[in-house]
Amino acid sequence: GAASAHVGRCGPVATARGRLPRSAARAAPVEQAAHGLGGALAEARRVAEPHQPAVMGILQERQAVEALPDLAARIDELGLTEEYLAFRERYLAWRKGDKTGARGEITAENLSRREHFARNRGFGDWYPDVQEWVWRRTVAYWIAVTFFEGSIFFMISSFAGNYAADLGPYLEPMTLYGYCAGTMLFLISTYFMCLETLNVCAIVNADAEGAASVGDGSETPFYMCPFRICTALRESQRIGVGPLPYLTSLFYFSGSIAIAFGVILSASLPAAALDEAWRWSFLAGTASLVLGGVLKYAQHRNVSPSFDIGWCGAVLDIFGGLGFLAGSLLSWWDTTTSQTLVGCGAVMYMAGSSVQIIMWKDEQFGLTFMSVLNSLGDPAKLATLASGGEVVDARATFSWKGAFFLHVYCICGTTSTYNFLIGLKRYFDRGSLPLLTLSFTKLLPCLIAHCMLALTSAQMRTPKASPFRQLYTLARAVLVVLMLDAMATLYEFLQDRTE
Repeated sequence: GAASAHVGRCGPVATARGRLPRSAARAAPVEQAAHGLGGALAEARRVAEPHQPAVMGILQERQAVEALPDLAARIDELGLTEEYLAFRERYLAWRKGDKTGARGEITAENLSRREHFARNRGFGDWYPDVQEWVWRRTVAYWIAVTFFEGSIFFMISSFAGNYAADLGPYLEPMTLYGYCAGTMLFLISTYFMCLETLNVCAIVNADAEGAASVGDGSETPFYMCPFRICTALRESQRIGVGPLPYLTSLFYFSGSIAIAFGVILSASLPAAALDEAWRWSFLAGTASLVLGGVLKYAQHRNVSPSFDIGWCGAVLDIFGGLGFLAGSLLSWWDTTTSQTLVGCGAVMYMAGSSVQIIMWKDEQFGLTFMSVLNSLGDPAKLATLASGGEVVDARATFSWKGAFFLHVYCICGTTSTYNFLIGLKRYFDRGSLPLLTLSFTKLLPCLIAHCMLALTSAQMRTPKASPFRQLYTLARAVLVVLMLDAMATLYEFLQDRTE
C-alpha cells in the first residue's frame, strides 16, 4: 500500500519529466509535417505570385490560338495546299537548325510563285522514291567524272600541239586522237546533263491539261532525246525550276556536237579544206559553251545568291569557255597562241569539273547547272522517302580521300589511253603484230581505272568488313602504281619517238 501510494504520487511527475503518452507521441510528427507543408505552400504562393500574370497570359494566348479559324479549306480553294505544305516544311526545318529557310512570305501571291514553290520543296518532293534518288546520284556522278576526263584530254592535246616538230610521228595520236577522246567524253557528260534536266518532270504527274501533283508515285515518261525543247521548257516552268537548267545543258550539248563535227571533218577532209572546217566548227561550238556557262552562272545566282562552291564552279566554267572561244578566234592568225589558250581553257574546265566532283561528294546532285537540287538541307537529316517510309541516311558518299582517288583514276585512264593511241600509231606504221598486242596491253590500266570508277559510283566508302576492306585498299594502291607506270610509259614513248 505504501508503495502504491508512492507510485501514485510520483506518476504525474514522471510523466511530465519523461515520455509523453503514446497517443501524444503519434500526433507530434503529424503536426510537424502539417506545419512544414503549410510553410511550403505559403512559400510557393509567395514565389509564384509575381509570375501569375505571365502564366495567365500564356493560357490566354493558347486559348486565342485554339480559337483561330482553320484556313485549310480556304488554302485548298485557292489551290495552294502543296505550296503551303512545302513552305511550312522548309520553315520548320529552318527553325530546327537547317541553314536554309522558306523562300518568300506566307501570302497567296508569294506561295503561287512557281520559283518559290520549287525552292521550298523538300527532299521527299524531289526524290519521291529510292530509285529517283539513286538515278540522280548516279547520273550526276558520271557527269562530273566524264567532263573531268574530257578536260584532261583537251588540255594535253592542246599543249602538245605546240610541239609538233618534237613529237614527230606521234603528233597525230597526241593531238587529233586526243581531241577525239575528249570530245566523246564531253558528249557523254553533256548528254547526261540534258537527261537530268529534261527528266526533272519525273517527280511531277503532269496531265494534258497542265495539272501537277508532286510525289504521288504515278508513272511518268522518261525522255531520251535531248532536243525535246518544248516539253522541257513547259515542264520546267510548270514545276517552278525555270528554263535555265535545261537551256544550259542544251547549249553545252550543242557545243560539244559542233566541236565533234569539226574533229570528224579534220580527220577526213584534205588539208586545204581542213583548216577552215575545223576553225568554223570549233568557233561555233566554243561560242555555245560560253553561252551555256553564262546561263549556268545566271541560274545559280537566281537560286543561291551567296558566293559558295557552286558559284566558283560556274565562274570556272565561264573562264574555260572563254579560253576555248579565244583560242578558236586566234586560230586564223596565231596557231601557237590559239592552242595555248585552248589548253588554259581546258585547265579551267578541269578545275570546274573537280568542283563538281566535290559538290557530288557533299550530296549536291544538281552540280553547277541545276542549283535547286543543292539546298535540300543537311544530308544527315533528310526526309522520309515516300516508298519505304523509313528515314534514309543519304550520307553514302565518299570522303576527301575518296575524291582524291577519283582524280587518280581519271588521270590513270587518260594517260593509259594516250599510250594505247601511240601504240596503235606504231602498229599502223610498222605493221608488227606484237606492237598491236602491246598497244592493247597499255590500255589495261584505263579499263581497270574505269572499273574502279564504276565500283566507286556504287561503293563510295571503303568497306568496313574484312576481307573487302583490305581488297578495296589494295585496289586503290594498285591504281596508283598503274597511274605512275602509265605516266612513265608515256614519257618513254615520247623520248623514243624518233626510233
